[in-house]
Amino acid sequence: MTTRVSSFSYTQRAIHFSATHNANLLKFQEQISSGLRFQRPSEEPIAFRQVTSLKTRYTELSADRTSIDHTESLLNASVSQIQDFSDVITHAKNLTQQGIQSLDDDERTALALEVDGLLNSLKSIGLAQFNDRYLYGGTQSKDPPFVFTDPSNVNDGLGVTYNGSKQRSRASVGDSIAIDTYYSGLDVFGSRGRGETVMIGQTGAQPGAGTDTLRGRAKLQVTHDTTTFAGASGIQAGASSASSDTIIGAAGKHTLTIVDTAGDGSAGTISLNGRDPVAFTNADTNLEIKGSNGETIFVDASNIAAGFSGTVDIESTGRLSVDGGVTEIPIDFSSSQVVQDSVSGNAVTIDSTNIALAGDEQLEFTGTSDAFQVLFDLSADLRNSRGLDGKQVADSLSRRLGDLETIGKNAFSMMGEQATSLRTIETLGNRVDDLMLSVETQISEVQATDIPDSVLRMENSQNLLQYTYAVTGRLTSLNLLDFLR
Repeated sequence: MTTRVSSFSYTQRAIHFSATHNANLLKFQEQISSGLRFQRPSEEPIAFRQVTSLKTRYTELSADRTSIDHTESLLNASVSQIQDFSDVITHAKNLTQQGIQSLDDDERTALALEVDGLLNSLKSIGLAQFNDRYLYGGTQSKDPPFVFTDPSNVNDGLGVTYNGSKQRSRASVGDSIAIDTYYSGLDVFGSRGRGETVMIGQTGAQPGAGTDTLRGRAKLQVTHDTTTFAGASGIQAGASSASSDTIIGAAGKHTLTIVDTAGDGSAGTISLNGRDPVAFTNADTNLEIKGSNGETIFVDASNIAAGFSGTVDIESTGRLSVDGGVTEIPIDFSSSQVVQDSVSGNAVTIDSTNIALAGDEQLEFTGTSDAFQVLFDLSADLRNSRGLDGKQVADSLSRRLGDLETIGKNAFSMMGEQATSLRTIETLGNRVDDLMLSVETQISEVQATDIPDSVLRMENSQNLLQYTYAVTGRLTSLNLLDFLR
C-alpha cells in the first residue's frame, strides 16, 4: 500500500523546522553579540544557579574591597597627620635644647614665638578631618574632639577639654578582621602617666607621701597668719605683722635674739635667725627685722623687759591654698597635708613639716600634661612667666625636654600601630583582589560564550534553515503530473 504525504503535513514540518532553525540562529547570534551563553534561568537552570551564587560572592568581595579602600585611605591620612605631629615635637625638642643653652632673654622670647607657631600647628593636627569626620575623636568622630581655652592670666595653663571618646572606632573587613581607624585623641595626644611632683620655691614645702590628683601645673600659696613670741621678753608682734611677716614655723623654728644695751629695756639690738642685729628703742612699735634667709618680721619693742638679753622662740602660723586663695587650710606642719582645689576637686599632698617662709611654690605634676599643654608650658618657660632664676628655668626646660621625648616616643608608637594596620590591610586587599579575579574567572567559564563554537553552531543553523527553505520550495513547486507520478 502506497502512503502519500499530504501537502498539509509537509507544510507543517517545513514551518516547524524553519522555526527551530530560526530560533537556534537567533540564540547563537545573541550569544555572540552579548558574550553570554545564557541570560534567562530557563536556558540553563543549573548554570544560572551557579552564576547567581558566584555573583553574590563577588558582591560580598566588592563590599570588602570598598571597605578596605576606605580604611586604607583613612589610615594613610592619619599616619600623615601623626608624622606631622612627630615633626612638630622634633622641632620643639630642638628649640628646647637651644633654650637650655641660651642665657639671653630676647633669644628665649624668639624661641617662644616659634613654639607658639608649633602649638597652633598641633591644634590643627588634633582637629584634622577625613571625609568630614575627625580623625582623633574615637567613636565620637562627628564633633570636634578638642576644645582649647586660652588662660585668663599669664600664670595659668592652657585649658584643653577632650570631648571625644576613649574608645577607638573600628572597621570590620571581611568576616573576622577588625581594624582600628578613628583613634582616641587621648591615645595620641594625651598624658603618658603621672610622674613625680616638683615644687619650685623657697617656702620649705615638699611633696607629701600621698597620691596627688592635680594635673599639669599649679601654684601653692603659703601665706602668713599670726606671729607669737614665747617667754617674758616683752617683745610683741608689730602693727604690720599679720599682713607682712614672712616667717612660718612651729615654736623654735625661728629665734629672735634680744640684747638690752640700756639695761632698762629702752634700747638695744634685735636679730632674727642669727643675722646682723638691728638697733631698737622703746619708741619702735613696728620695727622690721630681716633674717638670714630673707625672712621678715615686724615687732613692737616698746615693752622689752628691763635687762632682758637672750633668745626668744617664735611661733608663726600660716595657711595653704592651691586655688588662688578661694579656699585655705591652716598649716599643721605634718608630712601629709592634703590641699584641695575647690574648682577642679583635685588635690595635692604637701609635706609641711619644714615650711619656714611665706610665698609661692610653683608645682609641676610631671607626666600629667598632654602634648598641647607641654608646648604651652614650654613657651611659658622660655618667657620665664613664673619669674624663676636662671638655674630653675634651665631645670624646668630640661623637664619639658623629657616630656617632649615621651610624647615623641608615643607618636612613633602610634605610627607603628597604624603602619602595621596598613600592612594588614594591604595584604588583605591583595587577597580580596585574587578572590575577585578567581570568581570573575569562574563566572566567565560558566556564563561566557564560546565564540568559535557559537559561530560554528550559528553557521550550521543558518545552513539548515537555508536547506529547509530550499526543500520546502522544491516541494511546493510540484505540478500535477509530478504529483501523480
